[in-house]
Amino acid sequence: MKPYIIFFLLIIISCKKNDSKLTVKPKDQDLNLRYEVLNQLIDNDSISFEKNSYLLVSTLRTVYLNKDENNDEPRPLGFVLEYDSVFSKNDSAYYKNQEKIVSDFRLDKTKIHEKLRYVTDEELHKLDENRKSDFWTEFNKKFGSTCIRSFSVPFFNKDKTMCIVQSSTSCGYLNGSGYTAVYKKINGKWVEVKALQNWIS
Repeated sequence: MKPYIIFFLLIIISCKKNDSKLTVKPKDQDLNLRYEVLNQLIDNDSISFEKNSYLLVSTLRTVYLNKDENNDEPRPLGFVLEYDSVFSKNDSAYYKNQEKIVSDFRLDKTKIHEKLRYVTDEELHKLDENRKSDFWTEFNKKFGSTCIRSFSVPFFNKDKTMCIVQSSTSCGYLNGSGYTAVYKKINGKWVEVKALQNWIS
C-alpha cells in the first residue's frame, strides 16, 4: 500500500510544480481596433510623406500608467499615461490589464494595409553603437535619404471610444518632431481631439 501512496504523492507534487510554471497571458481583445487606428494614421501620413520617404519602426512604443503608481521596474521606451477625464483613475484596473497586454505587442506587418519599409530598434541601436562615423551618416549609408517614423501602441479608454497615441518623425540632426495625441472615434473615423507633449528639434 505504501508504494501506491508515495506514487500518488509524487504525482500531486509534480502537478503543482507544473501549475506554478503556467502563466496565462491575457488575450488582446482590442487587437483589431489597434490596427484600425494604426492603419488610419499611416494612411494620414500619405498627406505629409511619400511612403518610400520613411522607415516605420516596427518596435512600437508602449504606454504606461501614471508615474505615481508604485512600480520600480525598468521600462522600455514609451510614455506615461496621466489620469484625466478621458482616462479615469476609476478605470485603473482596466488600464493595468491593458498595459500588460501592450507591453508584449509585436507589430504584425500583414495587418498593415500600406506596403512600407521597416526598421527595428535593434537595427538602429547597432548603427548607433558600431558606427565609424555619426549615426545619421551610417543610417543614410544603409537606408538612403529617408526619415524614421514611429508610433506607440494605441491605448484605449474603457469605453473604446477614445485612444491615445504617441508619434514621431526624425530625418536627421535637428530635424525631428513628435507629439502625443488623443483620438476620438467619430462616424467610423479616429479624429484627433487633443494634442499634448509636442516636441521639435
